[in-house]
Amino acid sequence: MDSRQAQRLRVIALFEDLGDAELGRIAQACVARAYERHALIATEHEHATDVFFILDGSVRVNSMSPEGREVIYSDVGQGAIVGEFAAIDHQPRSATMVASSDCLLARMSAEKFDELLRSNSTVAIRLIHLLVGKVRSTTERVFEVSALAVRERVRRELLRLAVAGTPSGKGVVIHPAPTHYDLAARIGSHREAVTRELNRLAGENVVEIGRREIRILDLGLLQEET
Repeated sequence: MDSRQAQRLRVIALFEDLGDAELGRIAQACVARAYERHALIATEHEHATDVFFILDGSVRVNSMSPEGREVIYSDVGQGAIVGEFAAIDHQPRSATMVASSDCLLARMSAEKFDELLRSNSTVAIRLIHLLVGKVRSTTERVFEVSALAVRERVRRELLRLAVAGTPSGKGVVIHPAPTHYDLAARIGSHREAVTRELNRLAGENVVEIGRREIRILDLGLLQEET
């Protein structure tokens, strides 16, 4: 990346308040690349250890079961990093990364990433906080898939989506909303089960389902659902 592109790295949470000189050094260790929507960025089990910083757009992190069933771990956007696990432990990648929109990524080798963490304690501490957050989120989802019924898993996923939604009266509008298939892949279920649950919630006037939109009519009511 050249000096003109270096400032774009400020959208990354790890780098947001670094000085220009330090940001310039980080930019010199990165290569920027644009990906079109649906483009494959990295593959599960791939022996590659580069880390990616999302400068624009969004990336889906997922896996496929031996039976061909997709499991979506996360959809992350501008400011996030992906691929850091392999960059740290030098093991094969634990998930696939796909561009879920047109996006621009800055790519850094594991060696340069290691040098950065050793030389900049601020970045290293922020990375620790980031990893702890990811572990907590993963632990929560493992519990949900293994212990909770689909009804409760759908409710919890809708509440997560509502955090980034648009307030509307007593509720929230989620737009664009994930498809029923995507919701199922997020919670470890099947599209048909998710559709049945959303139809139930719509019948009880908890939500309205539109084209690429889910309107939670009363957020408090959904939070109280059992």
